[in-house]
Amino acid sequence: MLTEPKLKIIFLPALCFILTLCGIFAVSAEQVGHEEATLTTVVSIKVSNEHDFALVADYHPGAKRSGGVIVLHDCKSDRRRYKKVATSLAEQGLHTLLVDLRGYGESVAEGFSRTQIKKNAVNIVNYQSEMALLTTYWQDDLLASYQFLRSKLPANKGISIVASGCSGAYAVALAEKVLLHSMVLITPKMTYSDKECYKNLIDIPSYFITSSRHQDSYQTAQELFAWNGAQQSKMQVFKGDSYAYQLINRSKHLIKDVAHWIMPTLEN
Repeated sequence: MLTEPKLKIIFLPALCFILTLCGIFAVSAEQVGHEEATLTTVVSIKVSNEHDFALVADYHPGAKRSGGVIVLHDCKSDRRRYKKVATSLAEQGLHTLLVDLRGYGESVAEGFSRTQIKKNAVNIVNYQSEMALLTTYWQDDLLASYQFLRSKLPANKGISIVASGCSGAYAVALAEKVLLHSMVLITPKMTYSDKECYKNLIDIPSYFITSSRHQDSYQTAQELFAWNGAQQSKMQVFKGDSYAYQLINRSKHLIKDVAHWIMPTLEN
């Protein structure tokens, strides 16, 4: 008569212990999965041209079956200003590459440095001329960045690009060479020629983000949004004159909205 209760007393604590272990393992697995999704690796991307240049970028590996996104800074900052953008995109499972464009941040070398150009410039015309020469290399740099990210993705998943300010024009130039599945243009700064290049592309789903009082980018976004024929395209206008990273960091949920918009566009 005493045996049965003793067995119960022994069995119940053992069962509780096993269930506790299972719970701990499940939480640990979930934490590991989250850490893998947001893990950042600083990478060097070689650009094959006469100068054998290497770009520096942050790579966030995404989920195994996810697409990818390249994040570009504007012409007045570097990738450090866009780390929140890249991290937020990666947290949604996207493979994310945050690049320092040539001459900016850590992507510098002798003869390729915006800081040095600014220091040595004798006047504004000289500065603009030297910067124009520097940015002629960006098309090759972006192509190398695209190829790096492409190598990390499943064949049936696409690539998007998030470009801010002047880098929007180079996103368009990249789209002329490779298949971009979508693009996000934050306060886009483009010349007439850049806009015509965009209009010559097959309709690419595009998400325009701008400020109502930042006149140039507002007009550019309106013009290109009206021209674009993709059903997924959208335009979001904020009050004020915030520009580039200042605008994107203004809204707590904006980057998550961007990530959720990007993800379905990356399915082949």
